[in-house]
Amino acid sequence: MLRAALYPLLAVVVAAAGFYLLSGLKQALAVLLTGLATVAGGWLAARTALGGGVQAAGAAMARLILAMVFKWVLVIAALVLGFGLWRLPPLGLLAGIAIGLIFQVLALAKR
Repeated sequence: MLRAALYPLLAVVVAAAGFYLLSGLKQALAVLLTGLATVAGGWLAARTALGGGVQAAGAAMARLILAMVFKWVLVIAALVLGFGLWRLPPLGLLAGIAIGLIFQVLALAKR
């Protein structure tokens, strides 16, 4: 579970550094905001989905759905803050989500 959060976190930080060098501070902050929200949402989802022990199928399904809702609420909240409140660039906001999600999948697929 730690690997599924550590690899995307490292990828988001590296991408934010690259955006900072190429496009400036606002782009880097945008990548960090949504990338960290994606990583935190994934970690929270994993803790929620896998933290209940052995339960009936209905309860396990409810935990999985709740975990997915937690993750996407964090990501949408980060987008609302980035677009609405702080006026961060859309490219950085969307890139942070994409990088976070891609590296979560790659970290889980690696065995």
